[in-house]
Amino acid sequence: MPARFFRALLPLIAVAMLGVLACDLSTLGIAQAAKPKTTIQSPATGAQFREGDDVIVQSISTDPVGVVRVELIVDGAVVRPDVPPIAAGQTSFTLVQKWKATAGTHTLSVRAFNAAGGASELALVTITVTAAEVPTLPIILPTVPAPLGTSPTPQPTVPPSGATPTLAATTTRTPTRPSATPTIAAPPGFWSTTITLDPPAPKRGTFVTFNVTFLNATGTSQTYRWFVKIFEPDKRNSFGETSKLNTTFAPGTTTLAAPADWKIGALGDCMPYIARVFWEDPGDKTVREFIKPDQSGGPAAGFQECP
Repeated sequence: MPARFFRALLPLIAVAMLGVLACDLSTLGIAQAAKPKTTIQSPATGAQFREGDDVIVQSISTDPVGVVRVELIVDGAVVRPDVPPIAAGQTSFTLVQKWKATAGTHTLSVRAFNAAGGASELALVTITVTAAEVPTLPIILPTVPAPLGTSPTPQPTVPPSGATPTLAATTTRTPTRPSATPTIAAPPGFWSTTITLDPPAPKRGTFVTFNVTFLNATGTSQTYRWFVKIFEPDKRNSFGETSKLNTTFAPGTTTLAAPADWKIGALGDCMPYIARVFWEDPGDKTVREFIKPDQSGGPAAGFQECP
């Protein structure tokens, strides 16, 4: 009888022990870690930007354990992770992250992680980026001059009544040739022809604008993500570079200015540099240099920056 009564009590004892164990795990902190909380303060959903703008994303993340990492995500891909200055984590972390806008409608999201490995829910906003305007190239028709070596046809002069008609004196015009309109002969392809600077002789500490002329000889519009690299003479690696621009080029010649966000702040004497233009493959992110139509190499602009 006692044995039978004890076997009947076994299920009740097991349930009670499981409840006690669950309470102990929660008390010891073995239960699932709390998630951080993240809010995007700017931009607001529906904000509009232009292609090439810097989109500034400001967020605030909080967690009682401590925020150790915050990720900026664009259309599902992480574009920028940042950590707080305190490596162990901050209970409140306000952060400003930047993303270069590309044309289209995009979803920006921010996600925070705490020291215990917990991840916040995604904070989301949707923005619209309008495409940059493609400059319209004017069509200039050459003036057709009169054939060389010709003279005006002499016209008869009407004399007074009774006088003998005579031909008016003619003047021989010195042949002249029209001014040549510069043209660029190029095989089919996409080329870069020249780079110029504004100002031509930049001072140290001032931003430099690089004006690049492109030639689209493919017959159809082409899109490139391009930028300018600055090199010291005889150096393989670049000294600096401008921000990248996504541009759709119509057939013909187009001159565009790279973003004026490069300058030299170092001290010392005048320093020589060389500017060259490159593009980034959107697939494998390979960087290649534009070359000139004669395929002798890429265009380059040498300059000096002086104090």
